[in-house]
Amino acid sequence: MGGSADNLLDQACGGDGAALGKLLAKHMPPLRSRLAGRIPRRWQAQLTPDDVVQQAYTDAFLNIARFVSRTEDAFAAWLSTIADRNLANALRMLETEKRGGDRRGIELRSRDDSLAELYELVAAMQSTPSRHVARAEAHTALERAIEHLPPDYRLVVRMFDLEGRPPIEVAQALGRSKGAMYMIRARAHCWLGELLGSASGLLTTG
Repeated sequence: MGGSADNLLDQACGGDGAALGKLLAKHMPPLRSRLAGRIPRRWQAQLTPDDVVQQAYTDAFLNIARFVSRTEDAFAAWLSTIADRNLANALRMLETEKRGGDRRGIELRSRDDSLAELYELVAAMQSTPSRHVARAEAHTALERAIEHLPPDYRLVVRMFDLEGRPPIEVAQALGRSKGAMYMIRARAHCWLGELLGSASGLLTTG
């Protein structure tokens, strides 16, 4: 790549939001083209390539500090990996919903039950989850971690996981499609796992 492109990437990795925006604007059209045709027809009313691209854009802004390889080809591959992961998560959750999973007598559950279920979901994503943490301690740490989520992530966790709102209602609150809402939920769960694992140590065996 040319020196100007490398410089733009260096600036983006250094925290320059405008530089990152220019870099993403350059890479989004080929990413959108690559995603075309990868969404099954049965889900195309609830998830579009633009949904996936928009979430990849958001994730890139939130995680650019983690990108360490300073080549534009590597950046394109990183962005594609993010998009692929988000698409897979959205399709998996849409399929789960279709099969009747992920909704469990919400109206009969207390907030404590909802927190317990969310904790188990987040813990299951970790390599060494602990099942021996006191329930009250785990829930306190989880509630604190939720407060540190980006606003949209926090909204989805509160409305969907804790309040048990219907997926379409949560999506409408976001102003996004249902598939996009599920992508945000998956990212929120990953973020919670990292927050709990690094800040409180509750999800590690120690």
